[in-house]
Amino acid sequence: MIQPGARVGVLRGTDTVDVVVSENLIKQIVTKGKDYVPMTMRVPVYAAKVMNGEPAAAAGIAPGDRILTVGADTVPTITEFLPALKAHAGDSVTMRLVRADGTPDIVTARVSDAGKIGIQMLSPTEIFDRQTVNYSLLQSVPRGWEIGTDRLVSYVSSLKLVFTKEGAQSLGGFGTLGDLFPARWSWYSFWQITAFLSIILAFMNIIPIPGLDGGHTLFLLVEMVTRRKPSDRFLEIVNTCGFVFLLLLLVYANGNDIYRFFIK
Repeated sequence: MIQPGARVGVLRGTDTVDVVVSENLIKQIVTKGKDYVPMTMRVPVYAAKVMNGEPAAAAGIAPGDRILTVGADTVPTITEFLPALKAHAGDSVTMRLVRADGTPDIVTARVSDAGKIGIQMLSPTEIFDRQTVNYSLLQSVPRGWEIGTDRLVSYVSSLKLVFTKEGAQSLGGFGTLGDLFPARWSWYSFWQITAFLSIILAFMNIIPIPGLDGGHTLFLLVEMVTRRKPSDRFLEIVNTCGFVFLLLLLVYANGNDIYRFFIK
């Protein structure tokens, strides 16, 4: 997670500069919704598969070809490629390619009204070299602790955003939790997200909210300090208030999911 005050290295032209993430920037990112991606990998446009009968096939684009330009627009990555296609929707446009064998070429393809030409692009894992890091049992324990504490610190430090207008609007329920998991099954993602949710639940449980373990601990500490036990009636009232608060929070979070699904 990117937190306020974090320094992000950015390649600007030929220079590398550090950008300090402000709290206002985090709030702006939160209000954009879960589909907004402020930063993404720069993935070049390689055709992995060409659909039969589609404009790309008619233009002679083949698997392994890299698309460099769409009309007058240079498209070094998918980030520029998709908007360029949208800008030429319904028109025929020239494209400069590099064939799979390294030969440069120029083709003309018709872009559909939806801004498509009928290709499936290579994923980053199929383009870039990857390195797998394996940990022994003894190495995995400190590494797991490091990742877990880092996630916990990031989560706790971002909780203050919940008490802002932007943070409250970003709260989600069961639907948001489901969106955390990738569309394709991955054991790594499954256990990583499961561990993250466990950390969240553990921390939430120790917050001194009546009805949770943290609330009981708070009253026990008060009893230890004052040497007086709160009355049963008092405990009944505060625990009921805490339970109602948690129910309202549950309804509000899931209501946000419903609102975003049907209205936004």
